[in-house]
Amino acid sequence: MEDYLIYIFTGLFAICFILILIDHFRLTGLSKKYKLFIKGLSEKNVEDLMISYSDEIYKVKNELEGNIKIRLSDLEQQMPTCLRHFGLISYNAFENVSNNMSFSFAALNDKKDGIVITGIFTRENSYVYSKNITNGESNKELSREEKEALNKALASIK
Repeated sequence: MEDYLIYIFTGLFAICFILILIDHFRLTGLSKKYKLFIKGLSEKNVEDLMISYSDEIYKVKNELEGNIKIRLSDLEQQMPTCLRHFGLISYNAFENVSNNMSFSFAALNDKKDGIVITGIFTRENSYVYSKNITNGESNKELSREEKEALNKALASIK
């Protein structure tokens, strides 16, 4: 019976020794992580460090928000001058050419200024023309298709 007790205590001692080794390695890993965490802390404690990090994050957040507001304001000021309203008409310019290969395209900004571009396709050549649009009116006479494309673009302006 005494032999069994010796074996039991030896087994328990071995298990305890293994558990102590495991805890030692875990504690060493945690100690390294802790030292890395408080690196550069000098005389500050962890609470002060966290507060300083929080303050830095708050400053960066405010700078970003300020920059975004300024950029949005700039974009809102530029929006009326951007070409945002479009009209497109495809058609057959000549009876011997099919598949609606010719087109008229109108692009306007909020002030109804922009351009009408017309592409005429023939079997031998292709031609592209442009006409300025100011306040919804052209400086040159518009064809029926160009007027239709311009009207589509004008209809999308509110």
